[in-house]
Order: sequence, then structure tokens, then C-alpha cells
Amino acid sequence: MTSALLPVLILGFVLVSYIALRPFPARVRQLFDFVFFVGASFALFRYQTPPLPGNGGAANATPLWLQAVAGIWWLLGARVLVTAMTFTLNHNRRWREARLFPDLTAAAIYTAAVSVVLISVLALPIGGLIATSGVLAIVLGLALQNTLADVFAGIAFGIEAPFNVGDRISLGDKTEGTVVQMNWRSIRILTDGDDVAIVPNSVVAKSDIVNRSFPTRDRSAFIELSCPATSNPERVIDTLQQATLLCPPILAVPHSNAVLTRLGSTESRYRVNFSVSDTEHLSTTKDLLLRHARRQLYYSGLYFPRAAQDIRTPDEDTGRPFHSPLPLLQDIILFEALEAKQLAELAAHVSPRSLEPGEVLFAQGGTDATLFIVVSGILQISQVTESSAEHTLGFMGAGEYIGEVSLLTGAPYAATATARTHCKLYGLDCKVIKRLLAANSDLYAEFDRSARRGLAILNRGVAAQANDDSVRQSLIQRIRAFFDNPR
Repeated sequence: MTSALLPVLILGFVLVSYIALRPFPARVRQLFDFVFFVGASFALFRYQTPPLPGNGGAANATPLWLQAVAGIWWLLGARVLVTAMTFTLNHNRRWREARLFPDLTAAAIYTAAVSVVLISVLALPIGGLIATSGVLAIVLGLALQNTLADVFAGIAFGIEAPFNVGDRISLGDKTEGTVVQMNWRSIRILTDGDDVAIVPNSVVAKSDIVNRSFPTRDRSAFIELSCPATSNPERVIDTLQQATLLCPPILAVPHSNAVLTRLGSTESRYRVNFSVSDTEHLSTTKDLLLRHARRQLYYSGLYFPRAAQDIRTPDEDTGRPFHSPLPLLQDIILFEALEAKQLAELAAHVSPRSLEPGEVLFAQGGTDATLFIVVSGILQISQVTESSAEHTLGFMGAGEYIGEVSLLTGAPYAATATARTHCKLYGLDCKVIKRLLAANSDLYAEFDRSARRGLAILNRGVAAQANDDSVRQSLIQRIRAFFDNPR
């Protein structure tokens, strides 16, 4: 009686212990499995009983309690093997998050262990069970065909590996994001909106998959815009290519380019192709490029030109026409407090200037006390640091200005400005400002406020970096000291 109850007690003890240990950490349960596996191995070795009998007769000759120990040895061995596999794969982030392969492998290990226990250890006649399970499998297959489709699609992904955890993919026109998990039924995609999209494997298999992380994470894109048909296409294309220099996220390789895509009777269509290092920079770069392209075209008179831009002044050096400075001065924050008559006086005293690529506009440390306004082209702003290394702060394009602190205080330029492309500029000398201040002392405070506000605007970050840190303090005393001193 005792020998008959012994297998039941052994199995019961193992089962109760396993259930009782479920609230404990995984390490405690794993230690329990390993200790009992070693104990079962010792018992089988002690009684010289192989865990896999050679034939059914040997199995029948083995005491029942030893058969129970052999069965437990196989089941615990399967758990220990699965634990070891999981521990090994967890060191690899990609395998840890792609759960399909570990889950299927664990299921195969448990199925094999149970089959060995039933057929070899216990020598049970399971032919009828197999026949019945075939019918049951057909019924379950019909009932779970969608789930099985997901499983087999997941297996196909594991074999073909069109993407891995961490890759950025797009599924048709519906879902795009980073794969954060792959399991036996679905994949989980972290979208750009910080949502997690759970897509069944069968749906993924039927979708057009684009892996945006292979061979690199670089992403190519484009923007499209229209210009009046009367605008010169060559000038428009050159201006749009200049606009790409003003966008730091755009990669230098592959080169960005602008092309004419459609001619029309009233407007023509252009496309600017560019690349960024990652998809997360795509939307912000498109926004930045559209704004810079609009500014470059607008101040060049190529994009819905206004009447004021048709008024031109000749360039003293080249004889080619310049756009009127008045619209540019009206758009500058520094002069927002001036009246129309005062702006007209400034416009009458600006000096046009043209630069060839590579020509220096002003050098770091220079004291020209002049404000420069870019009419067209690109200026490169660079600075020499304390380590005598020169680095580029950024680029400035049409409609932007630099040197307001030098204009108002006589402070030396904190950076060097060099023409990156053919440039046209206006220069405004401090003597013109001095006449305005002499006529209206209230402008001291207005210039102080406008200069500080202009340096705080986000799109003027390059101009702000080109000034020394002292501009963070109030400028009004420095403005008074500069203009009140006889010159």
C-alpha cells in the first residue's frame, strides 16, 4: 500500500510545492526546480534506473515510484532547460523582446518531455489518444484558424526576418513606428505619437512592409511648393538649394537637390529632396525647410512678390539691381518701434554690398559698429574658441540680420561671417542710428527692448551665439555710453 501511494505522494508534493511557490520570485522557483532535478537524478542513479528505459518490458519491471521519479526527472529537466534558454536569451535585448522563438521552443521542449514520459517511462498505449487527438486537432484548427494563421505568420517572420525588434517599419499607409516586441500572435509597434499599436501577425504578413532601419536608418523625403510661373526656374532652384543649408538636420550625404516638377501658366511646381539621419527628425525638418525656403524665396522676390520688392536700387559694385531695403527694415524686430518716416531715413542711408563665395564680411574681433542684413544668399557664421579651434555656429539666409549689439554698443563682433554662396547684403552704420537717438531720446529704451527680444527669438539662435555673454545684461547703459561719447 505504501509503495503504491509513494508515486502519488511524490507527484503531489511536487505539484503542491510548485503551486505554493508561485507568489515567490522566479529565482526561488528556479532554485526549487534545480534542487529537485538534482535529487531525482541522484535517486535514479542510486537505484541504477535509467530515465529512459530501453523497452516497454524494462519499464514495466521498474517499480512504480521510480517511474514517477523518472517522469518528474523529465518534466523538471524540461523546466531547467527552458530556464537556461531564457536566461541565455535575456542577455540579448532583441531576443528578450522577440518572444516568438523562446515561446515556441519552450512549447516544443515541454511537448517532447511529456511524450517521452508517456511513451517510454510509463509505457502507456497512446495510439488511441493520438487518433483521437487528430480529430480534436481538426476541430481546434477550424475553431482557431485565425490564431493559427497568426502563429504560422510569426514563424515565417522568424525564418525570413524582414525586421527585428528595434527596427522602424511601416505597414502600408496605416501604421509606422518602432517594433518593441514580437510574440507568437502579434507584433507591438511604438508609433510617433507614443502609442503602442498591436498588429496581428497575419495582418502584418498581408501588408506592404517597409523596413526603414535597413541598411541604414537614414530617411529620404521631399517637400513640394509652388512659385509664380514668371519666376526664373534656375534662380528658384538655386534659392531652394540654399535653403537646405539653413537646416542642420539635413545630411550632407546624400546631397539634397531641388528640381522643377511641373510647369504651369500661373505657377510652377518644385520639389526639394533631402535626407535625415532618423525618421524622428523628419516632420521637424520638413517644417524647418518649408519656412526657410519661403523666407529665401520671399526676400529674393521669387515667391508671391509684393509691390515694394519691385522697387530696386542699383548695386554700386556690379550695377545689378538690389531690392528696396525698406521692406527688409520693416520686418526687422530691432526697428519695430520706429515710425515710417524714421524707417525711410534708415533705408536711405543703407549701403548695398555683394560677396563672392568664401569672402569674409567681418572677422571675429572686428569693430565696424555696423548692422548687416542679408538680402539673398547664405552667410556662414564661425567662431574661434579658447582652444584655437574654429567651429561653425550655423548659417544665415535672406531676411536675417546680424550685428545689432555691435551697431548699438560698438562691441567687437564675437564671430566671423563668411559668404557660403553669392550674397547680397545691406549695411547700416551706427552714425545713422546716432542721428535718430539725438532727435528722440526715448529710442534708447526702445532699442534696448527690441534688441533683447530679437536675440531671444528661436530662429535667430545663430545670431545670438555670435554675440558675447554680456548682452544678457541690460544694453541701455552701454547704448548711452556708446552714442553719448563724442566720436
